[in-house]
Amino acid sequence: MRAFGAEEVIFEPLERWTSPVSNATYPVAWRVTTPAGTHRVRALLADQELDSRSSTGAIYWEGLSELLDQGGRRVGLGYLEMTGYAARLRL
Repeated sequence: MRAFGAEEVIFEPLERWTSPVSNATYPVAWRVTTPAGTHRVRALLADQELDSRSSTGAIYWEGLSELLDQGGRRVGLGYLEMTGYAARLRL
């Protein structure tokens, strides 16, 4: 197993989804290129935004995603969280 350096990994957004609640636009599918090959990461459902303004104050996207190989076959499942698309995250 080997860890890739930041300069070895390229994320290219392929699809975007805009929330009807926050008007934030999130990338929901990417092409990921590494020395090990090119894969696609895709959200299983685009509408996975969470509006927690009444508790933590954050609006963010989190949910299930899949990893596809170059032939479009699922080779993994994952959980993805994205912050900072609706507003800056205040810590």
